[in-house]
Amino acid sequence: MMTQCTREWTRALGLAAALVPLASAQAAQQDELTLEQRIARLEARNGELERQLGIVADELEAQELGSVLQPLGRGVSGMGPAASKVYQSPGGVSLGGYGEALFTNLQGSTDTVDALRTVLYVGYKFNDEWLFNSEIEFEHGEAGESLDGKVAVEFAYLDGRLSDAVNVRTGLLLVPMGFVNERHEPTTFLSTNRPFVERVILPATWREIGAGLWGSAGSVDWRAYVINGMDADGFKASGLRGGRQNGAEALAEDLAIVARADWHALEGLDLSCSAYWGDSGQDNVGLDVPTFTWEAHAEARWRSFALRALYAQTKLDDVAALNNARGFTGAASVGEELFGGYVEVACDVLSLAGVDSKRSLEPFVRYEAYDTQADVPDGFASDPKNDIDVLTMGVVYRPTDAIVFKLDYSDFDNQADNAIDRLTLGMGFVF
Repeated sequence: MMTQCTREWTRALGLAAALVPLASAQAAQQDELTLEQRIARLEARNGELERQLGIVADELEAQELGSVLQPLGRGVSGMGPAASKVYQSPGGVSLGGYGEALFTNLQGSTDTVDALRTVLYVGYKFNDEWLFNSEIEFEHGEAGESLDGKVAVEFAYLDGRLSDAVNVRTGLLLVPMGFVNERHEPTTFLSTNRPFVERVILPATWREIGAGLWGSAGSVDWRAYVINGMDADGFKASGLRGGRQNGAEALAEDLAIVARADWHALEGLDLSCSAYWGDSGQDNVGLDVPTFTWEAHAEARWRSFALRALYAQTKLDDVAALNNARGFTGAASVGEELFGGYVEVACDVLSLAGVDSKRSLEPFVRYEAYDTQADVPDGFASDPKNDIDVLTMGVVYRPTDAIVFKLDYSDFDNQADNAIDRLTLGMGFVF
């Protein structure tokens, strides 16, 4: 019996001895699989953590840049949408800008392409009351004076925002006249070039140093500034454009007053008028040369249609004495009276066709007439080449509100019968 029990215990012990290595191997295998699973789980968690950290970093970057790169909105106090970004800024630096490029075919002349303007708006909002706004322009793709390229400060001013009714503005100011002198971003006008009346008679872009007030009274927005006067030493038979001083060591012996009012009482209709008065002698030619310019313009929008109209007139005194001082004779006389006007009609055919889209396609036509020597002093003559009519026909495509492509043809006529027509293709953008 003892022998039988001994045999049974020996068999059990042998079986146990055989199972111990197997159990150890299974335990080791189980521990090894658990370690691999743990590593896999840790890697998965690290990947998810990296993804979440990336999202947080993107959101922080967007918030930081969002205070600088404000979205395009409505213009403020006559300024264009991109130029008004600082007004929507919560504080600190704001950036915006625009650009234009043109291909031009002049009848009987060489075709040209031109990086016409690249512009950066830089603003800084000190607090809810005070801000700085500026426009820095690179013309013709140049940073120097070659090929007429230059870097220019178009405006640079401080605004003190006291209330909706009355605010303070001082610095290098855009003269608040016409459609495009203040709102000259390429998406705010239809043609490849700015209207010729607003370049010759007003003349855009026109800026001078001064100070004044601006605000709103019900449905009327208004601006009124005291600025340095023009310099009559730059006046010519072709217009007063050379009399702008542009804040470049400007002579300020003679000052000027400019004021503007915009009426927005009816939806789809804007009516505006402005006036400028001041002497332009600047003690440079020993004359006063009183200069008075006024203009009125209107814009109407109805469904898919838009209409713009503008008329401007300038009158000068002491022109005969100015001619004599400058040595101008005959048809080289500066004009005692300059005038110009235009009418423009456009239609968004995509909207008219019922296409529900943010895109637009606008054929347009504009007729302009202007004369820089509508009247001259006795003893002088008018040059017939300065009495000009322009018919511009074109089409504008906007894939978004911030990008525009333009094509137009301008048919020029003057009394001298030597005007040159032009075909122009352009692109522009704002941001």
